[in-house]
Amino acid sequence: GINAEYGDWLTTVFYLFVRYLDLMRKIQLWYKLEPAGSQGVWGLDDYQFLPFIFGSSQLIANPEITPQDFVNPNVVAKHHENFIFLGCIKFINDVKTGPFAEHSNQLWNISAVQTWSKVNSGLIKMYKAEVLAKQPVIQHFVFGSILSFEEQKVVLPSSTFSLHPLKTV
Repeated sequence: GINAEYGDWLTTVFYLFVRYLDLMRKIQLWYKLEPAGSQGVWGLDDYQFLPFIFGSSQLIANPEITPQDFVNPNVVAKHHENFIFLGCIKFINDVKTGPFAEHSNQLWNISAVQTWSKVNSGLIKMYKAEVLAKQPVIQHFVFGSILSFEEQKVVLPSSTFSLHPLKTV
């Protein structure tokens, strides 16, 4: 059985987060949303990043599906409902055209990694470096009376204080 300590986390990811992904994909398709400039690393499929981390961790213990298999449409078709990573690949295959290696180069490169454990640790490192360690910029966002933006002056208490969450002075 599942260790009770991790049960809530697993339920959150494999039940709630998967439903959130389904909702986001429906919204993206319904409104024909496109990413505001694909950077490749912000979201491996232009929209999301975390499901690839969660999905690769789910596949670590699976001896039947290797990282090389996720570029095989037959494997994706057979297993996309049971594995988050393959569900992400199916969505990409459904919405993008052309060779997978061209429209999803980062993922194509990941398919050459030998184990899911290495894929997972590499994705976590990439997420830390490319998402958590960067200050995101808001583009094309309209502020108004309901959601306003007022510039604040910040006075730092000492030279040992850092506004950056991952750096210490």
